[in-house]
Amino acid sequence: MNDERDNEGDQKTGQRVQNERSNEQVQATDREEPSNASNTEKQTVLELHRKGVRVANADHIEDEIEVDGELVNIDQIMEDLSIEAIQTILQKQTAPMMVIELQKWKTLGHFPRSSEGVTRLVRSSDEVIFISHRWWQPAAGHPDDTYGSKYGLICRGVDQLLRRHSGINPSNAVLWADFASIEQDNRELQQAGIASLVVYAARSSFVLTPVQPEPTAARAFVTAQGPGDLVNYGDRAWCRLETYVFLCLHEVMRRDLLYYAYGTAYKYADSANTNPTVCNQRANISSTQNPSLSTKAMACILGQGGGPREILKLLVPSAGKNGGESKVGKEGAHFSRDELPSSGEVTSELDRRIIRRIENDVRTTYVNYAILSMKAKFDAAAEARAQKGLRISSSGHSTLRFLPELRSTFGNVTTSGTSTLNESQSFRERGLLQMTFDLNGKQVRSEDVDFLKSALWSGTVKHNVNVLDLSDNLIGASGVATLFKHVLPHLSSLIELNLSNNPKLGLEGIKALVKSFHDESTSELKLRTLRLSHCLLGDKSAAHLANWLQTSTSLRSLKLLDVGFNDMQDDGVWLLAQASMTRGGLKLKVEGNNISAKVCSCRGVGRPGGQDRE
Repeated sequence: MNDERDNEGDQKTGQRVQNERSNEQVQATDREEPSNASNTEKQTVLELHRKGVRVANADHIEDEIEVDGELVNIDQIMEDLSIEAIQTILQKQTAPMMVIELQKWKTLGHFPRSSEGVTRLVRSSDEVIFISHRWWQPAAGHPDDTYGSKYGLICRGVDQLLRRHSGINPSNAVLWADFASIEQDNRELQQAGIASLVVYAARSSFVLTPVQPEPTAARAFVTAQGPGDLVNYGDRAWCRLETYVFLCLHEVMRRDLLYYAYGTAYKYADSANTNPTVCNQRANISSTQNPSLSTKAMACILGQGGGPREILKLLVPSAGKNGGESKVGKEGAHFSRDELPSSGEVTSELDRRIIRRIENDVRTTYVNYAILSMKAKFDAAAEARAQKGLRISSSGHSTLRFLPELRSTFGNVTTSGTSTLNESQSFRERGLLQMTFDLNGKQVRSEDVDFLKSALWSGTVKHNVNVLDLSDNLIGASGVATLFKHVLPHLSSLIELNLSNNPKLGLEGIKALVKSFHDESTSELKLRTLRLSHCLLGDKSAAHLANWLQTSTSLRSLKLLDVGFNDMQDDGVWLLAQASMTRGGLKLKVEGNNISAKVCSCRGVGRPGGQDRE
C-alpha cells in the first residue's frame, strides 16, 4: 500500500471507471449469484468458509475434547462461530473487490494501474493472492522501480506459490494489488477501497510480498520469521495493516496463515561491496533485461558464499514476546504493542488515523471471537461432563487447557504448578470442571474487559474456571479495575490469574489493583497465584504492592506472587520480601530483576532460574 495518497485526481476518469465497474458488478452478480440479497450473503459466507478448509493443509486438525478417554468433536461449534464472524466482516465492504486474472497479469509486462481497466469483479471460484508491498517509487507515485523488478518478482513468486499448492487450478488464480485494484484517480472511491481492506483480506487465500532486491533486504530475508522482519516493509504502518488484517481474520476464519514472501535471499551479502561498476565477472545477469542498480549490486557479491538466489518463504507471525525473545509458531496472530499497524511509520499522520480505525475494527472482531470461542468450549465441556462424567482433559490441538498439570503443592510452588492434589480432588468432589480460560496473546484491551465479563459470568464458566490467563495482552489500569471489582469476585473456583506481559499495566495498573482490594466485593477472592511478570512495574509499583501486603487483610489465600522481569532494583524487591513474610507462606518470584545476591538470598524470594524458595 502506498504511503502517499494523491488528494487530487481526474474526477471524470474516476466516474467513468466507477460506472464501468458498477456495470460489471451488476453483470457478474446476475451471472453468478442468487438474486436474493440475504441468500447471496449466506452463500458468500459459506463459500469463504469452504475455501478456507480447501486451501488449508490437508492434515486439518479439528477441535476436540477428551472425556473419559473418548474424543468429543466440537468442530461444528467452532465453525458456527467462525461463520458468524465472517458475516460481520463482510458488512464492512464499501467498494467492490477488483482482481486481475493471473494469465492477464503475465501478459502486461508491467505493474498495472487502476485506470488501465485490466481488473474484473472477484468471483466465488477465484483463489485470490493478495499482493502486499511497499511502493518502491512513492515520490513518483509508482509501486515498481523503472526496470519492473517488482513485477518480475511477483510473476516468479506466484509461479512458485502455485507449485507449492498444486491442488489449485492456475486458471482460478487471480491477484489483488492495490495500484490496480483500488481506484487511483478518485479520492472518494479510493477511500472506499481502503475501508474495504478487511473484506479483501478475508476473501484472499494467500498473501505474497515481493522482497526488494538489495543487499540489506536480502540478508534480512534469510533470517526473517515474520512479515515484520522484512526490510523496507515491516516498519511501515500500511504494510503492517495488511499483514495484521490478513493474519487476524484468517485465524478467526480457521484458515492456515498462508503468508509468503518471495525474493533474493543472500546470507553473506556485504553492503560495502555494492558498487555496480566493479561487479564480479562471474555475475550472471540476463542480457535480455536491463537490471536495476540494486540488482547489479547483488550480482557484485555473487562470488561470496555462492551468491544470491530467489526463494519463496512462508512467514508466520510472532506468537508473543517473553523477556524480549519472540516465540514463533502457528498458535495464532500475536502482536505486541510496538508491532501493531498504528505503531508503524507513516508519511502522513492523517494516514495513522485511518490505520488505527481499521486496526481497532479488526481487533474487536478478533478479541470477541477469541472470548466467544473459549466460552463455547466451556459450554461443550460442561455438557460432555454431564453426559460422560467429570474428567475433562485436553486434546493436543485444542486451545483450551483442561486439568492443569499438577507438579507441586502450594506450599512450594514451581513455575508450572497451579493446584494441589487435594484441591484437584475437591473440584471433582464438588462436581466442578477444572479448566483454564485461555486468552493468552489475544490482544485483549481494557475496553474489552466488559465483553469478557459477560462471558465469564455465564454459569458454565464462572463456577468452573480455575485459571484465567490474560497474559501477553494490552490491558491497562482501567481494565484491571474492572477485572478485580466486577469480574473476579464472581468466579467462585478461580485460584490463578495470569496478567504477565501486559506492558500497559505499569504503575497505574498496580495502583488500580491495590485500590480494588479496598472494595468489599473483592473480599471473597481465593486467588493463590498472581502473575505480573513483564509488566513494566519498577520499584514504585513494588512499594505499592508491599504496602498492600502489609496493611490489607484481603487475598490472604495468595501463595505465589510473580513479579519477574519488571526492572525492579534491590530496594523494591527488599520491600516485597519483607512484606511477604507478614503473609506466612507467600512466595515471591523475582527472576529477571536487577537485584544483588544479598537480596536474592532473602527469605521468601525465588531463586534465579525460575525456582521458588521454600
